[in-house]
Amino acid sequence: MSGLRDAASRFADKNAQVLGVSRDNLETQKRFAESLKLPFPLLADPTGAAAKAFGVDAGEYAKRVTFVIEDGTITKVLEGKDAMDPAGTADACPLRHKKA
Repeated sequence: MSGLRDAASRFADKNAQVLGVSRDNLETQKRFAESLKLPFPLLADPTGAAAKAFGVDAGEYAKRVTFVIEDGTITKVLEGKDAMDPAGTADACPLRHKKA
C-alpha cells in the first residue's frame, strides 16, 4: 500500500482512482489508512463478498491481486508481487483526461 501511496501522482496524472479492499473491518481499515497516510480510500469487506465476487477469496483473507477496471470491464489483472508494484499498475491504466 505504501508503494501505491508513493505513486499517487502517477494515477492522478491518468485520472485513475485507486481503491484498496481487504477482509478487515471498517475500524481496522481506518486505522491502517491513517497509519500509512493513504491518499485513497480503503474499503472493508469483512464478509468476503467482494473477494468472492472477484475470485480472490482465500478463506480468512483475500489474495493480493490488483485489478485495472476501465468502463466497468477488468482490463488487467496483476497478482502476487506484481500486484504490489505501482509501476505495473500505473502502466496498465490508460491515459484518461479529466472532464472539464
